[in-house]
Amino acid sequence: MEEKFNYIKKRMNQMEGGRGTWEDHWQEILDYVMPRKADITFKRTKGEKRAEILFDSTAITASNLLAASLQGTLTSPSIQWFSIKVRNEELMKDREVQLWLEDSAKRMYNVFNESNFNTEVHEMYLDIVTIGTGALFVEEGDKGVFESGIHFNTMHIAEYYILENTSGYVDTLYRKYKLSARQAVQEFGEDNLGEKVLKAAKEKPDKMFNFIHAVEPLEDYERVLGKGATKLPFHSCHVCEEDKMTVRAGGYNEFPYLVPRWSKATGEIFGRSPSYNALPDIKTLNKAVEIGLKAWAKAIDPPLLVQDDGVIGRVRMTPGGITVVRSDAAIKPLQIGSNWQITDMKENQLRTAIRQAYYSDQLQLQDGPQMTATEVQVRYELMQRLLGPTLGRFQSEFLNPLIERVFGLMLRANVFLPAPEIIQGQSVDVEYVGPLARSQKMEEAVAVERLYQLAMQVAQVDPSIMDIIDHDAAIRTRANLLGVPKSILKSSVEVDQMRQDRAMQQQMQQEIEMQQQQASATASNATALSKLADPQTQDVMSQVGAAAQEEGLDE
Repeated sequence: MEEKFNYIKKRMNQMEGGRGTWEDHWQEILDYVMPRKADITFKRTKGEKRAEILFDSTAITASNLLAASLQGTLTSPSIQWFSIKVRNEELMKDREVQLWLEDSAKRMYNVFNESNFNTEVHEMYLDIVTIGTGALFVEEGDKGVFESGIHFNTMHIAEYYILENTSGYVDTLYRKYKLSARQAVQEFGEDNLGEKVLKAAKEKPDKMFNFIHAVEPLEDYERVLGKGATKLPFHSCHVCEEDKMTVRAGGYNEFPYLVPRWSKATGEIFGRSPSYNALPDIKTLNKAVEIGLKAWAKAIDPPLLVQDDGVIGRVRMTPGGITVVRSDAAIKPLQIGSNWQITDMKENQLRTAIRQAYYSDQLQLQDGPQMTATEVQVRYELMQRLLGPTLGRFQSEFLNPLIERVFGLMLRANVFLPAPEIIQGQSVDVEYVGPLARSQKMEEAVAVERLYQLAMQVAQVDPSIMDIIDHDAAIRTRANLLGVPKSILKSSVEVDQMRQDRAMQQQMQQEIEMQQQQASATASNATALSKLADPQTQDVMSQVGAAAQEEGLDE
């Protein structure tokens, strides 16, 4: 037990030493951009003021806007922002497979919305745009996924330490956290805790204790300590520092901590955010506003010039105060020259630079009630160009592992419907269908529409031109780009069957019409023959014939 503790404690100390220079940067950035989390190099008491050095909130507002924009475009709570598919394209054409994948994605989306995901992920986005690194812990609820769903928790940067693998992805995280003795008993049980915690639970239940949660690849753990407590890919261990013992050991099928970074310099582990570039302007603006406020106060309530021996007693600065003087010129205000125009212009320049650093001007998608869908589309395209590299990193470091983790938890909990046999053992991929993802595909959708416009123009001269377009493929492609549910569209097999049935019905209808025409013609012929067989008709015809012969003889 103590051997495991020593290993974890030693490794965490090594990771602590590797991030000392970062902590000063984080503290300074958080002081100006997110003061409520400015607890890195020193700790504040709960409820203590944290914005005493701030005189301007431009950076706070801009960073919140950027975080909200990322959440609205990547993981919007109002629309389903992802779908799942199998890598085999032939299997994706199967109707049963399509419906199962669509139903599974809806169940996952409901789990996200029914949990605390939207709240915690917003906090993670704020961490990313301020200090450049975020960490989101994903685990099943206390009673399992089926009953209590999935729980998400955003970690404070001061709590955790990370390491990368050779591919540049975070696969090791050590988290330092505190629990009261009472909470520790609730979390781990009395049988798994040491003497110090158990004693405090009886005498001082609110006394705080230090714990470490270590998650790392199983091979790393076994390389040092031999056989682990699990055969899962990632080893997990909780230890208590005061009792120097392991209180819980286990493992995970997927890495439970999602650690996205805004951008990352070569050789560095922690990310860098827009705040790093904006910090000089943020500090300058804050100082400029502070000086301006002091100058403003002096202009409103200026200092006074008082003649020596011109004032009897002391100068009373309070409203209604009476000061006795020997001369009316004994007291006069000290005139302070302030160029407010230059000051305001410089402050506005700094505010503009800060907003540009956080992409505020570009990310405000709703400028007014007259904004058209085309204008919104242009804004999304601009966002894609500005944030392209960052969004790519978000997809690989956050979105993909998030869906993989949640899908795995739900699959093992049998939350999904039974999967079709033909996709058993198939790899499942994620496809993002949120606003930004759809915006990225709109060029393809617009190309399809323009093709039809051109074809219809040419069809006025040559109608056969429409034969070159696969209308089924065009409509299905357009529907996919629009995010139309698969359940609305019929499968290719169903469409083919409908068309065959329709062709057979048309053929049968034509045969019935031909039979009716033949029957009508037969009836007409029969009527004509019956009239010819009539004796009266024959007498008339004989008389006509005789008359014709007589006319011929006369000639």
